[in-house]
Amino acid sequence: MNTRISLALWLLLGAGCLCSWGCTGLGLTHEQKRGPAYDRPFPLGQVTDSAWETQQTNAEASDFIFYDHEFEGETAELTPGGKKHLFQVALRMRHVPFPLVVEQSAHNKKPELDAERRLAVVDGLTQLGLEGVEQRVVIANALAEGITAMEGEAAYYSTLNSGNFGTGGGIGRRFSGRGGTFR
Repeated sequence: MNTRISLALWLLLGAGCLCSWGCTGLGLTHEQKRGPAYDRPFPLGQVTDSAWETQQTNAEASDFIFYDHEFEGETAELTPGGKKHLFQVALRMRHVPFPLVVEQSAHNKKPELDAERRLAVVDGLTQLGLEGVEQRVVIANALAEGITAMEGEAAYYSTLNSGNFGTGGGIGRRFSGRGGTFR
C-alpha cells in the first residue's frame, strides 16, 4: 500500500502537478491549457464597447445641431436658449470634428429661411472670434426626427395606460394588481 502511494506521488511530481500557483501539468504551458486563441471567449466588454462608443459619438455630434425650436418662429433670430447653445458650441467647436448642423425645415419647404438661419449661426460664431466656421455649418436633417406635441401627448398617455406603469406594477409585478399571474 505504501508503495502505491509513493509511486503515485512520484508520478505526480515527475510529470508535474496541476496546481494554481504556477506549476504546469503534463508539460503544458499556460497558453496551451487555455486552448487556441480563436476559440477563447472575448474579454469582458470587448464586444459591446464599440456599440457604446458609437452611441456616445452620435450623442456628442447631436450637441452640435441647431434645431427649429431654437429659432424664434419663422425667423433666423435665435431664442435665448438658442443663444446659450451657440455659446456652448463655440466653446467646444475647436476640440471636436463634428459639423454644425442647422435643422432643415420640414420637407425642405423653406430653403430661404434655412439659409438665413445658417448665416445667423455663422455670423454668431464669427462674432465670438471663431474662424473657419463657414465650412463647418451645414443645413441638414437632424439625427433624430422630432415629434409633434400631439404625438408626444399620445405617447405619454399610452405609457401610463399600458401594463408597464398604470395598471401593472405593484410588488414584483407578480399579480399586476388584478389577481392574475406573472407574464
